[in-house]
Amino acid sequence: MKNYKLLIIALAFIAVGMGCQDLEVENLNSPDRRALLAEPSEYPASIEGAYSSVWGATQYSTFQFPISVMAQSLSMSWGNWGAQDLGTIPRQALQNNLTYNNRGVFTGSWNGMYSALGPVNNILKIIAEDGVTVPDGAGNDITQSVVANGKFVQGMALGYLSLIYNQAYIVDEASDISNLEFRPYSEVNAAAVQKLEEAAALFAGSNWSMTGFPEYNFVGNDAAKVARSFAAKFQAVVARNTTEAAAIDWANVLSNASNGMDFDLAPLGDGGNVWWHRLLIQGQDPGWARVSQKMIKMMNPDASNAAVPYPWPDGVGTIGAIANPGDDRIGTDITFAGASPFSSARGWYFYSDYDYSRYESYRASFAEPMDYLTEAEVGLIRAEALIRTGGSKTDAANLINVTRVARGGLAPLTGAESDDVLLNAITYELLVETSHHMGGNPWFQRRMRTPSGNTDATNLYYLEPATARHLPVPADELSIFGIPFYTFGGNQPEQ
Repeated sequence: MKNYKLLIIALAFIAVGMGCQDLEVENLNSPDRRALLAEPSEYPASIEGAYSSVWGATQYSTFQFPISVMAQSLSMSWGNWGAQDLGTIPRQALQNNLTYNNRGVFTGSWNGMYSALGPVNNILKIIAEDGVTVPDGAGNDITQSVVANGKFVQGMALGYLSLIYNQAYIVDEASDISNLEFRPYSEVNAAAVQKLEEAAALFAGSNWSMTGFPEYNFVGNDAAKVARSFAAKFQAVVARNTTEAAAIDWANVLSNASNGMDFDLAPLGDGGNVWWHRLLIQGQDPGWARVSQKMIKMMNPDASNAAVPYPWPDGVGTIGAIANPGDDRIGTDITFAGASPFSSARGWYFYSDYDYSRYESYRASFAEPMDYLTEAEVGLIRAEALIRTGGSKTDAANLINVTRVARGGLAPLTGAESDDVLLNAITYELLVETSHHMGGNPWFQRRMRTPSGNTDATNLYYLEPATARHLPVPADELSIFGIPFYTFGGNQPEQ
């Protein structure tokens, strides 16, 4: 049974072309690999499909939305996708079992990432073992372009698995599928970074194209910059607490971020077919969700607790618009929406007067660019690496000021500040700027800043006490092997 399941994992293909209101469903049939992939000219399209599988596994509903509520960048007491369950305070243990109605929060990213890895690993294995040449439409040999894109997708899928779960399989074209075991997230992360760096090395100085993101054709060195940027990001946010954050190889993060993107990556929405984004739909609808009051308080540190309380006070329906917001992005990105539509019986702490609206134009057509990884975010990652490696704090301050001053209207930093002040400023910018970009961003940021065993519910940068630091392997997966179910959060371990 175990070997059969691992064969399924290695050969799985994702079903694409589903509308944005549908569940993500994988085709788990496993026909013969070489028969299925008999036409090398189709390999590039298969790998491009794997790009969209990675996207959907984090940007759709079942991971991104409830995790954002748990991380308190977003707030919603409705039960959809498990948002109420993960947002309840005091925290409850994650319901990792076979009867939980919203267990897609566990299975969505897991199944999606392995569905992306399946076809990519098969293609790379055939190329490596059979010496297959991949032609383009004009008959030119683009085999190395396929390999470079395949390595990139491997790195993306493994990277997300390392950020989301406490353990996962490390699978690539060389894996022995009869002898796979769960590996800890640190090892999965290292494998992901290695794949992304391999992809960068293949793209650098070449004419190979990365065309897996809609409306983008990154060629050669630009494609290498994309791969290095994701390598820097995944390595920088893998830590589950402050101790682990200090132990990251920040010199390697600095190297990749310094040679990363000097442009934004914002795939174009396709109208709600495959390339769409749940947080940019219901996540910007004031009847569905609000910006967490924890974020609003963090952005108004000098306001009185009466004007901007945290937590939201019991029995109060609306507090009203903030007279003089501490950050200009309350007004441009975050707008006053009035009383919350939520049920007070589920907790007043879910309430907020403010709605996220930075990408409101996207909701009109689902066909606008969707910020995913930006030059500014890569700059903030580089700034943190500079500080953590004893580099130029002036350069770090300048990188922080890109969004802090130009978008937030906050006082510029000079680099003369303490490391703690600068690191807090980086966290602030990442929380405010990227909460609606890549699935999991606020969770990744808060957990690496939160000490292990934290009991402080007042710190606006920390996770709420007893919040899970990662997800368990889904019960659906564990049940196949007869492994006991386990979970995190609440009265269970943090990690």
